[in-house]
Amino acid sequence: MPDNLLTIPAHAGQAIVQASAVIACPLLGTDRFVTFCNERGLSIDRERLIRLERLGLFAPIFRVREPQEDVPPFYIPVRNGNNWFAKGWAWDTTGVPSTSEVPEHNDRTQEGYYSIFQLDYLHIVLSEMTIRTQLDSYLDRADNVNTDWQKDGEFWMQHAQSCLESLRVHEFRRSIALLCQHISNRYFPKTQGDQRTISVGGSSYSDYWIIVRGSDWDWNEEVRKWNPQVVEYLFGLTPEKLRHAYVTLALEQSSCDPLDNWYQLTQFVSIQERKRLKGDALRAETLRAGAHMLRLLHKDLYGEELPHPNEVGRTVIIHMPELEVRQDTRRYLEFVANRYGLNPQPKLSLFVEGESEEAAILKILNEYFGIQIGAYGIEIITLHGVGTATGTKKEDRFRAILRLVDYLHHHQTFTFLVLDNENFAHKLKDEARKAKSKLSKQRYVTRPEYIRIWSDSFEFDNFSCGEIAMTLNELAQGRASFSSADVMACKSSKNPGASLTRLYQQRANYDLPKVELNEILVKHMLSGQTKRKIENRPIVQVLERVLRLAARNPFPTMHEHWELNQASKYFGKKQKPTKPT
Repeated sequence: MPDNLLTIPAHAGQAIVQASAVIACPLLGTDRFVTFCNERGLSIDRERLIRLERLGLFAPIFRVREPQEDVPPFYIPVRNGNNWFAKGWAWDTTGVPSTSEVPEHNDRTQEGYYSIFQLDYLHIVLSEMTIRTQLDSYLDRADNVNTDWQKDGEFWMQHAQSCLESLRVHEFRRSIALLCQHISNRYFPKTQGDQRTISVGGSSYSDYWIIVRGSDWDWNEEVRKWNPQVVEYLFGLTPEKLRHAYVTLALEQSSCDPLDNWYQLTQFVSIQERKRLKGDALRAETLRAGAHMLRLLHKDLYGEELPHPNEVGRTVIIHMPELEVRQDTRRYLEFVANRYGLNPQPKLSLFVEGESEEAAILKILNEYFGIQIGAYGIEIITLHGVGTATGTKKEDRFRAILRLVDYLHHHQTFTFLVLDNENFAHKLKDEARKAKSKLSKQRYVTRPEYIRIWSDSFEFDNFSCGEIAMTLNELAQGRASFSSADVMACKSSKNPGASLTRLYQQRANYDLPKVELNEILVKHMLSGQTKRKIENRPIVQVLERVLRLAARNPFPTMHEHWELNQASKYFGKKQKPTKPT
């Protein structure tokens, strides 16, 4: 046998049980194993499973029989005086060739226990021992020659006999399953997670014959006492043997997985949701867990990190994202989500003053542009007044909003501010012209054109005094009357928006409902009955620019791409290099 192939240690099944290597990843009784296989696309029943054992093709890890005396069940971890192997009530069935007696499938005085990792070898056995034929090929024969069923049958029986002789003495794939099970307490929990969390609890199980106590098991204690050299000695491992076993299992899981090309994404899906997969996809999950365990063992023993199971057998010219990025799980997930177009992060954050502006913008986007802002990756952030953006203290007046803009641009979200001409709005824009990024030494915080200051206010810049007066009369419902001259007088004041609010309150005797005001203004604008063309309204022109920015903001799939975006002029003008003193 080649030196780089694993072989089965003597009494490997007994060694697994006595090492209690069934707590993190429990063995399955015959009926549970049959169900497990069928869920993963391997069609088998109890009768065939035991028949394969009788033929020497496939066997459980160990078997137990019903004792002839009244004794406690077989406890795992093994207790003093309760070792059923020593008493002859349990025996190892991993020997090749097998010498143990095999019961009939309906014999319930015995039970066999299987490892989930035996799924790999069972698939090989079933593939070799199952023939598939296209019956229609026999019906569609023009020569009218009768089929020689005897000859065909003899051919297939010869094939089956040849496979039987080969598989009976096969150790390599069987030994991979045994190795995976033996190291499962240490490494299996590391495979049961979404790259951010893992499940480290032990499993408890009991039936007529055995009781597995995992409630008191501590995975952290398992890690502390773990000695990989014990496994290395037991299985006669070498770097070449372990690497070959890993590559074999990695290729097998990859080849059977219909989601293979999406592995970077699926590895971040919660383990509970991945358990809802079916057929080959679920089988690949089991095999991938085994491959990951062998990879971790190889790293512990030989200090070398092998390629990811889904990158074995491939020539990776460019890693997407880069290997260095993958050390940061959150950043790794971000790039993967970008690659598959699943990152819900806003492509553009539109800052507006208040709820009335937000309501008007949403109505224009929905009814004029015919879009839903979420589909464009746009979020609207209401500041509830210019003062929220400009601050109140002179020494740090603009620091907060500019730091927020800098942060969003650093995370590749465009920011666009739309503000009334109040307080220190123009000074904010002037400050933005010279504010250098704290997060990127290559650019300024933003571009001045990403801050739009209305000449007066949202209402007065986008609607005529006549349109506003008409809307005020509609709101007042006869309780007050307003003319274009009244509105013109408000527009000419120092603070047009506040003057308009005050005028309405004085005449109507209640506060101006600005949200409803703006919604009615937009309704009239969209009605097509106004003289002013919709496309000439400043807010429509602003929104057209906002939509273009959002649509042209592809999220990066690699750190290199992100750096190029940061160094470009899109988020802020480039800083001039500082001359050395």
